[in-house]
Amino acid sequence: MPNDALLLRLNALRDADPSYSNGNSNSNHLPMVLAALHALGAEPSRLDAFAETQRSLIRPLASGQFASRWADFEAQIATDGRDAVLRRELPRLLEGVVTAAFHGLIRLAYGVRFGADAEVAAGLAVLSVFRREVALPSGAGSTGAAEGLRSLSQGTALANAKFERPMIMGRLLEVLAHPAFLAAVPPLRIEKGADRAWHSLAVTAARLYRATGDFTALHLITSLHALSVLWPWIDAPEEVLQRYWLSFCAAYVAIGRPWPMAFRPLSGPLPAWEALRAAAIHSNDDHVIKLVDSCDALAQAFDADTSELPALLQACAAQVLQADTR
Repeated sequence: MPNDALLLRLNALRDADPSYSNGNSNSNHLPMVLAALHALGAEPSRLDAFAETQRSLIRPLASGQFASRWADFEAQIATDGRDAVLRRELPRLLEGVVTAAFHGLIRLAYGVRFGADAEVAAGLAVLSVFRREVALPSGAGSTGAAEGLRSLSQGTALANAKFERPMIMGRLLEVLAHPAFLAAVPPLRIEKGADRAWHSLAVTAARLYRATGDFTALHLITSLHALSVLWPWIDAPEEVLQRYWLSFCAAYVAIGRPWPMAFRPLSGPLPAWEALRAAAIHSNDDHVIKLVDSCDALAQAFDADTSELPALLQACAAQVLQADTR
């Protein structure tokens, strides 16, 4: 489907000033899932049908600041252009990538992927309004993502830490503010380059989802996909990844620090991507659709002969679709 058909529908949502929320989110799911369906190859009629099923769930965001910040970013983009606004705003806003359960980051990336300026402005607005600054790690050592998670699981620093707030955003913010967590989390190994560090994070996120099927782990995959979309506008990717690493570790601690990460069984051989995309298009679960889209897009960007990531992502897509049919 041409991008124009998607943009027409996204602009109609913008005119309605909606926010689809299940009560636990600070961002609008509906524009994101329409973009994901479009990316997966859904026909316009499927986008319209999905939107119709969600109509009763559309309501304003809780924060009154969102609408004004959305309009402000739209005006900036109209005056200065999308590229200039992204380069100017991302360094500050990505200091708080954990905000809104990563949704601001994800919504922004969908807008960038499909040239939807209203969605770019919305993503920037979510990052701005719900921003919580994430500090840079202060440790002198370095570690890969999997090794870092293992140390958080097997170490004693967090053994007596208790977290009470419900998932997903509330628990993440609680973990990020806990002194035991801040003392325990190691810095990510970034001295070998941002691309290597990102790949380490992506492989570990996929393993974590395969082991847990957890909703927060799902957001790690989709938010890493979002980061990869935004790389061209990020001048200091190492610092972004360092802050993201703290958010990543917070998500792991919020899940319960599972280790070892034994994969959940899958029934039968892995379906081909064509079948996975078709199944996701017919799903009525927005997070299933978005995860399959991210897994598909990321898997296509890597060579299966040199990276385990494509196979892991294909298994993640199969896993979320199997859970969706139960």
